[in-house]
Amino acid sequence: MVKFPQKKNLNTKKELSLMDDLVYLLVKIVALILLFVLLFTFVFGIHRVGNASMNPSVKEGDILLFYRLDHNYHSGDIVVLEKNKKKQVMRIVAVSGDEVDITKDGLKVNGHPQYGLEKSYIMENTEQFVEGITFPIILKKNEFFVLGDSREHAEDSRIYGPVSTEEMLGKIMTVIRRRNF
Repeated sequence: MVKFPQKKNLNTKKELSLMDDLVYLLVKIVALILLFVLLFTFVFGIHRVGNASMNPSVKEGDILLFYRLDHNYHSGDIVVLEKNKKKQVMRIVAVSGDEVDITKDGLKVNGHPQYGLEKSYIMENTEQFVEGITFPIILKKNEFFVLGDSREHAEDSRIYGPVSTEEMLGKIMTVIRRRNF
C-alpha cells in the first residue's frame, strides 16, 4: 500500500522553510545595514555644503562624498575639514614646506603668483584679512594652507592659519549638485 504524507506534516515543513527564509533575509538586511554604517563611518563621509565659500566649484546645498582614508593631500585638492568644531569645504593651495605670502598683489606660493594661471575657479583676488594671521609663513610638516574659491565669502587659513592633517576629514570624491543651480 502507498502511503501519502499527511497534510499537516507538509504544512509544518513549509512553515519551517518560510521561517528559515525570513530569518535568512533578515540576517542579510542587517549585514548590509552594518556594512553601510561601517563604510560611511570609517571609509567614506557625506557632507552638505552650507555656505558659498567654494563657489563656483562647490555650491551651497551641494552634497559631497569624501574619502577618509587617503591622507596624501596635494595643492588643488578640495577637502572637507573640521576647524573650530565646524565642518568646512576648502581648497588646498599650499602644502608642507611651502612659503605662503599674501600681499597687495595677491597670493604667492614659493614666490610665484597664484592668480590667473590655471586657477580659473578663483572668482576674486586673494586679499589679506586685517584680523587674520601675518604673512609670509612657511608651512611645517603636516600643515596645509586652505582657501575658499570665493575669497570674499570664505573664512579660511587667512584667518585661522594653517590646517593640520588631523583636522582633515577627507578628500572630495564627487559632488552631487542641487537642482536649479
